[in-house]
Amino acid sequence: MADAWIYATDRESARELGLPLAELGFVPRVIAEGDLVPSRDGAAVTRPALALVVAPTPPDLISRLRADETLKDVPLLLAVDADQLDGDATEVDELIVRPISDAELEVRVARARRATQGVDADEIVRVDRLELNLRTYQVTVDGDAVGFTYMEYELLKFLVTHPNRVFTREALLARVWGYDYYGGARTVDVHIRRVRAKLGQSYAWRVKTVRSVGYLFDTTG
Repeated sequence: MADAWIYATDRESARELGLPLAELGFVPRVIAEGDLVPSRDGAAVTRPALALVVAPTPPDLISRLRADETLKDVPLLLAVDADQLDGDATEVDELIVRPISDAELEVRVARARRATQGVDADEIVRVDRLELNLRTYQVTVDGDAVGFTYMEYELLKFLVTHPNRVFTREALLARVWGYDYYGGARTVDVHIRRVRAKLGQSYAWRVKTVRSVGYLFDTTG
């Protein structure tokens, strides 16, 4: 299940929006005031599927979130009451005006994810007959389910949802494993080999090595 990070000074407001997010299949995590990422006692921080800010907020929070590399390409939503609208509303991917129904919240979350990550409305990413279900974490190749470990799936998902872009090993460590991960670049190479093996001959070639740079997922062929 994917994390949804919630930034709120009021615990009740965080709970009000966290419950429907949990119903949508996310794991809501309320971030301590003043922090940008959750504390995990030295463990790696896995990027969330979305970040939700609940007004009122510190005046610089939105800009700090936008500038943080851990949250790059993570959909950012802002929840406000009608009388709280201000300039921050123009800096986020989706605006939520409370009170909001669970159905409308689902639509706005899907729209924000589609705009920033290229996620289809049904949360299935397709490349020919390779499919990733971003809600159930399932992968199918030519209609057959293929088992991936959590980090193999996260690596494949990141590459597929950022197609035709080259990422260095260091960038992949930061973006997939998290900035607090202490493993070396060899971790990326090992996981790339495993992902290719599980994709099989039909799709392994799409995970391309760019010599002396890194890896990309090719959708042009």
